[in-house]
Amino acid sequence: MKTIFTFLLLIPIFINSQSPVYDSLNINNINARIYSGGLLFADTVNGMSSFEFPTGSGQHSIYTSNIWIGGIGMGGQLHLAGQTFAQGKDFYPGPVSNDWLYPQVHSDWNYVWKVTKDEIDDFISWIPCILNPNCTVPISAIPDVILNWPAHGDPGLGQALNIAPFIDYNGDGMYNPMDGDYPCIKGDMAVFTVFNDDYIHTESHGNPLIVEIRAMHYGFNSSDSALNSTIFSEYTVINFSTQTYNEMYVGVFTDADIGCSDDEYAGCDVERNLGYVFNADAIDDDGCNGATAYGLHPPAQGTVILRGPKKGNDGVDNSVGLDWDGSVNGCNYGDWIMDNEYLGMEYFGYFDRNLPANIFGDPNLAIDFYNYMNGFWLDGTHFTYGGDGHGGALNTNYIFPDYSDSTFHYGTNGTPTSQWSETTEGNIKFDRRYFQSMGEFTMAPMDVQEFTIARVSARDYVGDNLASLELLKSYTDDIHNFYACDTTGMYGMCDGQIVAVLENENTFVNVYPNPSTGILNFNSEVQVERLNIYNILGKVVLAIELNSRSQIDISNLPEGVYLIEFEFKKGLKIVRRVIKE
Repeated sequence: MKTIFTFLLLIPIFINSQSPVYDSLNINNINARIYSGGLLFADTVNGMSSFEFPTGSGQHSIYTSNIWIGGIGMGGQLHLAGQTFAQGKDFYPGPVSNDWLYPQVHSDWNYVWKVTKDEIDDFISWIPCILNPNCTVPISAIPDVILNWPAHGDPGLGQALNIAPFIDYNGDGMYNPMDGDYPCIKGDMAVFTVFNDDYIHTESHGNPLIVEIRAMHYGFNSSDSALNSTIFSEYTVINFSTQTYNEMYVGVFTDADIGCSDDEYAGCDVERNLGYVFNADAIDDDGCNGATAYGLHPPAQGTVILRGPKKGNDGVDNSVGLDWDGSVNGCNYGDWIMDNEYLGMEYFGYFDRNLPANIFGDPNLAIDFYNYMNGFWLDGTHFTYGGDGHGGALNTNYIFPDYSDSTFHYGTNGTPTSQWSETTEGNIKFDRRYFQSMGEFTMAPMDVQEFTIARVSARDYVGDNLASLELLKSYTDDIHNFYACDTTGMYGMCDGQIVAVLENENTFVNVYPNPSTGILNFNSEVQVERLNIYNILGKVVLAIELNSRSQIDISNLPEGVYLIEFEFKKGLKIVRRVIKE
């Protein structure tokens, strides 16, 4: 049994039937626990795994998982949030809010919101009655999660107005199920959470970034074996700080215990953007520590980066393999369109509690997390090719890629390599934890980045441990084909409820000079009807009916970052970020 400490609050505030702190995503062959503060899968009470695969078996293939995020701010100072086993806490439930109200905000948002497609479809069928004053639908017939969907924050508490994505049935910009509005999700079941790092970091001890992270985890009840063994996680990250972060990375940490935790190997498939753990031998029976062993035919467990953060604009259609930048299997590379690329897996590494802690140990400080995401061991040396990945002559980005990097040699920047895996090296098996990182990118104040990963489980009931690994790779191909570099994110098909913080990619409105000390000029290819100016807290500080005007006077506004929302006919809105000096 693994030792795990938790500081999660268990006091419910909302009066509804949702479980406080966590709920389970259990629509298919995976039963996975999702926590309000970003932690995934661990049973924090019993110190056991809560990622059951197959569902109902009592067997588990992941102990816990979380994300890491870090970048360099003003004065070259590192800002980072990262958690492993919840022995400390860097992430807290809820949106970014006024600090002095934090304890109350924390309690109000210490929830997850779980909803199914069937519940939403049933609600949609009731909308004609809901909107008919002569037809009565009892409130008790509407699921609590639809009534209490966290569509909005409270700007009076410093929260963004728009939080969880929803379908705005009547187009008034506000969520109200009695107007026909309902949650907008992907999959047949989704679990939504929102959390932030704007408080004391007791795990990484890093400087807060002041980012808000919105996560939608979802799955499908499908006859397709790959889809039925996969859960998806889409993340939206918003920089609510007043500084720009450079050299920024996002990492995904996974402790994949295949039943017993002490008989594992780790590896990656570079071109598939896949990190994985598999049983080192054909029988899972070593070091269970209270867990249930798989025995014969143990599965393999993987994490796939489907779409990383957006790559910074450079005026080039970047091509994988020709202009190496760590993207490998990122999205939209080499499609003859410039500046539409999304990053892939740049680094893959592992650590283990049985290996020398000064090199392969758990990260304890912010710099440890950041070094791992940048391809450096805890002793400050770069990942190297061959052996255990430490102390070699050739630097690499990917540990144990097997044969997946032996053709194009992405990880070694073109230097020829051959097959390299834990199996070929004959390494000592034990408790492997792995991480993948995406980067680097820049986030200015109020910038938004989105990325999507999938956790894929595969078990070959006929072959051995290596057969399950090959099945995992086949499932991963299916998931890539299904996802197809979907760049809409969790808000893209939901009436754009992130508009209060997301700048639309349309380019037909220009605002200048930016930064400005007072007078802003703008021009547009389409007639602008009116505009609203929001401060960083989401409050409207200026509203103007434009007619034929093409200038805005913001000289009376305090210095800071603002969002200008331009409104056109037929409800079209475009947002531009400006800085008042």
